[in-house]
Amino acid sequence: MALKTFILENSSTKRQRQSDIQKAVREYLKNPKAKVEYDEKGRPTLANLEKKMNISITCCGKVMLVVLFEKAIGIDGEYLPDILNAEKKIDHTTIAERFFSEEEIEYLNDCPRETEVESFVKIWVRKEAYTKAAGKTIAEFPNFSVVENSRFVKKVHNISIKTFAIKFEDCENYSFAIAGALD
Repeated sequence: MALKTFILENSSTKRQRQSDIQKAVREYLKNPKAKVEYDEKGRPTLANLEKKMNISITCCGKVMLVVLFEKAIGIDGEYLPDILNAEKKIDHTTIAERFFSEEEIEYLNDCPRETEVESFVKIWVRKEAYTKAAGKTIAEFPNFSVVENSRFVKKVHNISIKTFAIKFEDCENYSFAIAGALD
């Protein structure tokens, strides 16, 4: 099965988001018994299917992206205006020092000041996508790097990571990455 992507409206309530995801998955799979569940770490899983499928979800800005794939998959995204909003006072340097590898911090330090936040987001979404595909958590972030020799790597521990470009209204204000056995 090819990768299937759903672009859904991001609701303000968790209950509505869950309902929208459940409905989209059931309709696509033509299986009214298909169920989106969450494991002990809060990761989505699919139940009541004849064939194993994997699911990954990211909610950001006005959209939710849901991907289904036959192999382990991870997707993450960020809505750039939220990240760039000075009123939110997100301290990217402190976050990077806590969660990024030395090589990723060096990459950020070498970026022009005007692209530092966008570069931070590119690293973050790649790390999130990888951890989702690998079944890891944010606690693992400092233990791997998505940057090598001032470039983004294509794989971490044999899991492909790449930018995920998808078209929808206002899509240029989002940054997405996807990870998994995409080759």
